[in-house]
Amino acid sequence: MLRFAPASIVRRACLILSLVSLSAGALFCRAEERAADEPTAEATAIDPEAIKNLKAAYPAAAAGKTRHVILLPHKERGAEGDVKVEIVAGRTIDTDGVNTVRFGGELRERDIPGWGFSYFEVDALGAPLSTRIAPAPGTPTVKAFAAGPRMLVRYNSRLPLVVYAPEGTEIRWRLWHPEGDLAPAEAR
Repeated sequence: MLRFAPASIVRRACLILSLVSLSAGALFCRAEERAADEPTAEATAIDPEAIKNLKAAYPAAAAGKTRHVILLPHKERGAEGDVKVEIVAGRTIDTDGVNTVRFGGELRERDIPGWGFSYFEVDALGAPLSTRIAPAPGTPTVKAFAAGPRMLVRYNSRLPLVVYAPEGTEIRWRLWHPEGDLAPAEAR
């Protein structure tokens, strides 16, 4: 079972992430990470409409694939516009604890014909890509989640987020919230 850092550590990490991501044009600063298959404390507020839509529209996974389902906590329609969901595909692998490891691949959004809903699909994760920093001799290996393709999608608690991925692929997600009020841009 995954353990999550206390809120103060998450806030500090998000602040650092915001500063790093600012140059890349990130608009959101506060995130909460979850494993897709792990229930949350907020899971008691799941919209029944999402469960009904899951049973009706989304087929079981094909052979060699796993269906991952994210049921978002219910929010009123006006509140959903300020939240985005990041979906990340990856795997937990042995790393040296020094290098940054990522997976290649693509996460695509696909439509379900006749429903107006969409699902997400990971075709395959590529080979792990790593920086090439030499670790100190005798450095122990560390199990860590290596992220692969990711996508930022709008929050809609009335529909499940369904991701079909090859067996052995983990799907994780987190919520992104804006910080502060909208600031006016300067005309130059």
